[in-house]
Amino acid sequence: MKVAVIGMSPSTHSLAPWGDPEWQMWGLPWDREGWPRLHRYFEMHDRGLLELPEACRDDGYWEHLSRLSPVYMQQQHEDIPGSVPYPLDDLQQTVFAGFPRWDQKDWYNSSPAYMMALAIHEGAETIGLWGIDVLDDSEFNLESNCLDFLIGFALGRGIEVIIPEGPSALCKFRGDGIKLGRMSPSYHLRYGYVR
Repeated sequence: MKVAVIGMSPSTHSLAPWGDPEWQMWGLPWDREGWPRLHRYFEMHDRGLLELPEACRDDGYWEHLSRLSPVYMQQQHEDIPGSVPYPLDDLQQTVFAGFPRWDQKDWYNSSPAYMMALAIHEGAETIGLWGIDVLDDSEFNLESNCLDFLIGFALGRGIEVIIPEGPSALCKFRGDGIKLGRMSPSYHLRYGYVR
């Protein structure tokens, strides 16, 4: 199985394998450009928060969700017939079974992380990440650590991982801000290398 994890960044969103029948397309229900072509949808935010005006969801968002299937959510909702509870407990026994933190059994901080973990759990042979930039200077930088972990975990399991060319910070060396005594040199190629 090949799974395309689709985020909203325009830099690589259009490069996803849209229309290729070999790929399962997983994405976000608020992705109005991609949603008609997605096979699975992920709305992992707490519903109570989503219903607040500050969540900035369209007026017809709940009606829109009610027409999609499957929609992975924290729990099943009667007014969203296609909603499916995300199998968090199952993933804690597979993807996060050996997680090295005794006080934290799972580690999700973005919808793409939920998608990627489920793809690993379901035995994907290839996982591609499109529309996911996680740049250092954006709020999405907070997503990078979890996704980097899951990418490494997938590679360790022999899963092919595809990250398209683009501005994503995923699995890229960042050589600024690393202290050496009272200095903060810029490492251009790798840690410790300045020339």
